[in-house]
Amino acid sequence: MNITTKKNAWKLESSVPLWFFAFVPYKIGEGLLIILMPLFIIQVVGGTVSDVAKVNSLIALVGMFAFILWGNLSDKMGYRTPFLILGFLGFTLCTSMLSFSDNLSQVLILGSVGGFFMATITPVGSALVLDSFPEQEWPKFFGKFYQVTGWSFVASVLFGMTWLNFASKFVSNVAAMRGLLLFAGVVSSLSLLLCFLWVKEPKFVRKRRKFNPKLLGQLTVGVIERRAVFYPSRALYFVLRPSTLSQAVQPLGSPLGRYYLCSLLFFVAINLVIVPFPVFLTNTLKATNTQVFLIALVKSTIESWLYVPVGHWVHQRPGIKLQAQATALRGGVFGIFVLLALIPPQPSSLAFVGLAQILSGITWAAIAVSSSTAVGILAGKDKEGSAIGFYNAIIGASGALGSLGSGYLAATFGYSVCFGIGALLTAFTAWLLWQLQPVVLAKTS
Repeated sequence: MNITTKKNAWKLESSVPLWFFAFVPYKIGEGLLIILMPLFIIQVVGGTVSDVAKVNSLIALVGMFAFILWGNLSDKMGYRTPFLILGFLGFTLCTSMLSFSDNLSQVLILGSVGGFFMATITPVGSALVLDSFPEQEWPKFFGKFYQVTGWSFVASVLFGMTWLNFASKFVSNVAAMRGLLLFAGVVSSLSLLLCFLWVKEPKFVRKRRKFNPKLLGQLTVGVIERRAVFYPSRALYFVLRPSTLSQAVQPLGSPLGRYYLCSLLFFVAINLVIVPFPVFLTNTLKATNTQVFLIALVKSTIESWLYVPVGHWVHQRPGIKLQAQATALRGGVFGIFVLLALIPPQPSSLAFVGLAQILSGITWAAIAVSSSTAVGILAGKDKEGSAIGFYNAIIGASGALGSLGSGYLAATFGYSVCFGIGALLTAFTAWLLWQLQPVVLAKTS
């Protein structure tokens, strides 16, 4: 069953399968959890910036292994919908229980268990997309699927901002946050119901995740950067398989090995900055929770809006020049954060944060789409899937490492040092990517 929408700013121009929208309630709940988690840890259970980093790191690590486990298990068993039901149910229960947490230990346990079940949804959901449509239509429907989930995140941030703004007038800040987190769990249960109603088991399940060159420019590490940082290695179709590990691993001196290194450095860098950033906003710049959500709303809207046009651009102009330029610009954005951390808070500080986040949203669209495209190009024929799966695991490992590092650096040396190291690593990554550009161009030609 399809629904037809008119061409508008959301760019869902043609027929969109109805079952895509079964993921919307879950994505709304997921988006609320991602933005709310650091604020909840600090303001509700009395944690520190180091605790925020520990929780994020543990969820990233659990997600990396669970993503591989669930993706391979679904392929081996030849079923999709039972795994989706398991994922929706696990997330609903864990997030709802999380809203009643009173200490950090409960947050760590429920967050990790919830992350384990969250890992079911993306590899199985994206595989379901490719199981359900002819190969020549994969890029089109993959793009639509990502758009639906990306705009769902935007909707969740908008709702969360509105909730906190109005609820704080009638109840305490803690009660408003607990209520919002409980809503995130409850609304996700609708995806469980819609999965039974709308999502049908495909007639044919692909037990081998076939690569199609037309997918280049459509695969991404995540339409929304904050989602990719909170829960890395979760937004690509391909999963790492033990049987293809030797094929995916490359010497560090090879072009693909050098690109893996660039990816590791970059994702460590963005975790160094983004994980403690909400705490920096509230504790140092004295932003309200509503303002934190507003800043996230601006950035996520830009990322969702630019995903499709940037994907077309990268597909027509293969290479990593755009990614190198976007990475360099991101280093400049992190430099702005360093300055804001060094000087006393000013009335204009949050305005500068907003402008910097607009630039961040623009750069993320280019980086996210270009990255998996570059891996596919450098891997060579018949090795693209295993290479992208290994790249996916790198994102998870660097997320865990960067999160832990951010907590230690921010708590020990301050935000300026933490953000400064992130800026330097990002600038160094941009330089490495620029050096690699001729090799990628030669491969594409």
